[in-house]
Amino acid sequence: MKNIFFICVFSLIAFTGCTDDDELYKNSGGNSTEEESTLPNEDIELSLFEALNLDYPGLEQVKAWYETGNYYSAAKALLTYYKGRIGITNPNVSLLESTITANEQLYADYAMDKYRFYVNTNYLEDKTQNKPWSLQNEDKTINWNFNPPKADQEYQKQLHRHYWMPYQGKAYQKSNDEKYILSWKEVYTDWVLKNPKPETPNETTWWQLQVSTRIIGQTELFDYFKFSPNFTPEWLSFFLAHFAEHADYLAKFRYQDENNILLSQGTALAFAGTLFPEFKNAAKWQEMGFNILNEQAPKQCLEDGMFNDLSLHYHIGTLDEFYNIKRLIDQNQQLANLLSPQIYERLEEAAELVMHFTFPNYFNTNKNEFCTSALNDSWMKQRDVLKRNFIKYSEMFPSNQELRFMATMGAEGTRPSTDLKAFEASGHYILRNSWGDNGNYTQATALIHSNNYLNETTGDWSHKQLDNGTFELYHNGRNFFPDSGVCTYMGNGSTIKELRQWFRSTKAHNTMTLGNGNIQYTLGKRVEVANSSHEVIVTQNPSYDNFTHRRSIFFVNKNESNPFFVLVDEGFGTATGTTKLYFHLGEQEADVDLDKESNGAHTKYNDGNNLVVRSFGSKEITSEEFEGRFATKTDQSFTARKAYSVNMEKDSDTPVRYITVIYPTTTPTGHSIKANLTDMGKDILQGISVKIEIDNQTYNLEWNS
Repeated sequence: MKNIFFICVFSLIAFTGCTDDDELYKNSGGNSTEEESTLPNEDIELSLFEALNLDYPGLEQVKAWYETGNYYSAAKALLTYYKGRIGITNPNVSLLESTITANEQLYADYAMDKYRFYVNTNYLEDKTQNKPWSLQNEDKTINWNFNPPKADQEYQKQLHRHYWMPYQGKAYQKSNDEKYILSWKEVYTDWVLKNPKPETPNETTWWQLQVSTRIIGQTELFDYFKFSPNFTPEWLSFFLAHFAEHADYLAKFRYQDENNILLSQGTALAFAGTLFPEFKNAAKWQEMGFNILNEQAPKQCLEDGMFNDLSLHYHIGTLDEFYNIKRLIDQNQQLANLLSPQIYERLEEAAELVMHFTFPNYFNTNKNEFCTSALNDSWMKQRDVLKRNFIKYSEMFPSNQELRFMATMGAEGTRPSTDLKAFEASGHYILRNSWGDNGNYTQATALIHSNNYLNETTGDWSHKQLDNGTFELYHNGRNFFPDSGVCTYMGNGSTIKELRQWFRSTKAHNTMTLGNGNIQYTLGKRVEVANSSHEVIVTQNPSYDNFTHRRSIFFVNKNESNPFFVLVDEGFGTATGTTKLYFHLGEQEADVDLDKESNGAHTKYNDGNNLVVRSFGSKEITSEEFEGRFATKTDQSFTARKAYSVNMEKDSDTPVRYITVIYPTTTPTGHSIKANLTDMGKDILQGISVKIEIDNQTYNLEWNS
């Protein structure tokens, strides 16, 4: 009830319309006639007052007590000021309409059960109960160096981001149960004592991303807990002193790479400087934060809207950073125009990219299915996650009717186009015939092709996998060629390294290799994109020295009852060796039968939703089975699945040329499929032509530059 009283009083004050700083803060500094406290000053963190700008409007009483040496009363006056402060709003906190999900409540409570701190859904001791691992030592202290069995190095990194703490703040707002703030105070105090600030950033406790995430969480915790009787002047001084330490540290060490981590750093500094302007360095934090965002957004968000990590997972996360920044600006008038207006245009394209990467089963409201690809260091997103983000995007760009369509599951707005989409800057191409809304999934088909231009071929740290030329194919509610996934991030153990390298490797994707090795260059480019009688995408990549892989993808019968795809893969240059064209189908071994004699495979799902794959060559080809893998998490777990390669020898002067037909069908056996090249003797660099026969129906396909 005490919390509700404070909220109501301060909400009333907020509607008085005051705009002058002196008027805004005139009642927030406490009573100057207050009797001096007899509580000990030594419980107060004096470094706080060194960090504060005691001449900031509203801190008059704080300064007066401080100058008399009564530090406890100064801290108490500061707490009174913050409880009454108006005009500054954290968009991530709603005290009047506080909500908490079932899982957030669960993780808030688990944190008090033998220090079971939520890190990530990939790192749970018991996944059926969503139970995190316990960090409790035998002497009941906290082991901050704990690492679960088989965990990669991401566990320790994410542990020190303190994801579970804001959940405890939300739980407190819903329940007013003081156990949540007592838990937070105990754990955070222990963390501060055991993880002191180093001289320079390390890769776990004080890495920039960890510091940035903690700062954002602390801005929320402050508002959630500040009305608690256990949020004492002593705790305020401890909390704010270390908050300033975090922000100063982050401002001192700008992250060296231009990626999502630097954008997170900019967001955290913008939040810190805006929400705590009472600190001497607040203006510096705010300026640096917005400078990073204004500088990096046009650099990191490519011309087609994708962020330069080239991972949809990180792309969605970075968009969320800007969503929060936009709300921070919208709710705090003093921030108007601090973010360049041109950035919003690029961000709208980034939001639309998520839309086009979404498979049609997003509109299947009966199941919370995976609805996106897992290309590069990403993992598939489920429908509820996507919907939450589309609601945010629609809020950011209210005039965009296509995003409105996605946010409302087709109830409002405009259905996006099904035309071929080419995201050339990031190297992604999408063929689609339907969005699958209104329950129309039967022939809803979408193919995502990836052929990136980002020359990162060394280092397991890269979020870009060695997969140029790969694709995923969705049809009638099923992803038939799901990417192998991530499986694990980097780590010190040999098993982790081997897994990381396998899932990053070229052979783990639906593309071509020469001599079994990973591709050496990721310098993909578009050759042709055409909408004629059949849509076609043509891309190529100089995968190895003196060897270029070109892939043409034809979308045949796009708007008819039997849509299918034809892939023409060519390898040309003076290099020699065995070329291998890899295919990974299904999620489990039982999903697929290999048809080695036909250089192909077929699926055998019992719901009548299947496909047949057949490959043909410009000269003799053979097929070879090997163990494929499929991972949906980064906890080193995966399932075995069927994979195979179609092999052809390459001579120095002769290109290798494959034709592959991918034919969706209800009956995966008994079909007659033939294919041959009809451009022999022509200059293949100027185009191709092929003839396809399926069950006595002939299709002549071609493109010409």
